[in-house]
Amino acid sequence: MKNVVQSFLIALGMLRLHKLRAFLTMLGVIIGVMSVTLIVMISSGFQAYINGEFKKLGADTMFVFFDPGRRNRGQNLGSQEKLTTDDMKFVMGRVSSLDIATGVMNLPAQKVLYGSHNVDNPQIYASDENFQELNRFTILEGRSLNAHDVASQANVAVIGEDIRDRLFPDKRALGKLILFQGIAMEVIGVVEKMDFMGDNTGRMILVPITTAQKKWVGGEKIDMMMLRAKPGVKVDDAMQSVWEALMVRSNNKPIYRLDSRESILKVFGGVLGAAGAILAAVAALSLLVGGIGIMNIMLVSVTERTKEIGLRKAVGAKRGSILTQFLVEAATLSLVGGLIGMGLAYGLGQVVHIATAAMQKPSKTGLEMPFPVMAAIFSAIFSALIGMVFGLYPAMSAARLDPIVALRRE
Repeated sequence: MKNVVQSFLIALGMLRLHKLRAFLTMLGVIIGVMSVTLIVMISSGFQAYINGEFKKLGADTMFVFFDPGRRNRGQNLGSQEKLTTDDMKFVMGRVSSLDIATGVMNLPAQKVLYGSHNVDNPQIYASDENFQELNRFTILEGRSLNAHDVASQANVAVIGEDIRDRLFPDKRALGKLILFQGIAMEVIGVVEKMDFMGDNTGRMILVPITTAQKKWVGGEKIDMMMLRAKPGVKVDDAMQSVWEALMVRSNNKPIYRLDSRESILKVFGGVLGAAGAILAAVAALSLLVGGIGIMNIMLVSVTERTKEIGLRKAVGAKRGSILTQFLVEAATLSLVGGLIGMGLAYGLGQVVHIATAAMQKPSKTGLEMPFPVMAAIFSAIFSALIGMVFGLYPAMSAARLDPIVALRRE
């Protein structure tokens, strides 16, 4: 142990003595460790961002779409030609593990008016009292839709903040009538603007689904069914039960598509993880280049210090102590380079966070760049191992030198 400490101190002395040469030798390791650490930080930042975005809306929500393109070639649709509220009632009545559900219609984009103010192409949805709970929207003022609004086909609407600000500069929207093509709606609530994956609820308008079906666009068709399992029920188990119910409903024709926010989150996580791992592996190639550089400089160092090695062996130094000295020197070079690389990665990560926060991308707080402590420790250990592996041949060359030959070499 004492020999290792002495070798480490000698290695630090050599670094101070040959600063420029040591820096150029470590450059490959510095770039490699910096790149790998920075990629892990960016990947972790995006993963945290996506997790946070899905957490806003709830990862336990399931979606059902009508997708006849999934059926087998030549298989007819039978009586099922669209998704309806009756389908939703059938699923809710058959699957006991479900808590709440809602049907959603995406209404055609059109101009909405109030006095001399108007908004083009708002996002208009028709649904029921469960829509707000399933999407975890926050009501800023007023109220959301309730069961009475749906049952009575009420001409009411909940609007987003941006819609309110454009139509009502004084921000007094509650109780006012807004006009659509062929129908007027009373504003009963305002939804707080919430960002999600580059989109937001600011331009949203929500009306009762019965009002849309009976008084406005007509028909029984819904574009999407949203479901949530009861507390304690796993989303995957609930999805299996829902799928079985849908197959009963369609006589085993795969004309539906079933997804959940949790499954979408897993896909995003898998893609980010795979991309991060591939990029980190590519960046790690520079560690190989750095290792070759360390081997080269250690071979030069053995040649330069041949007399020193011969003198040490002549006064009784063992082959093992010579080997240890040069191995520790190589490991120290690589370890210091790795620590510098981690420091640079941390600094660049903070720059990225500050820059994205200033641009409010991808969220208002920017992209968080958590420093991966475990990855940093692994990188430091790996850096030292790189130095030892590539420094092994020069160290063995030094340890095998004949002291008499070494002392006679000029």
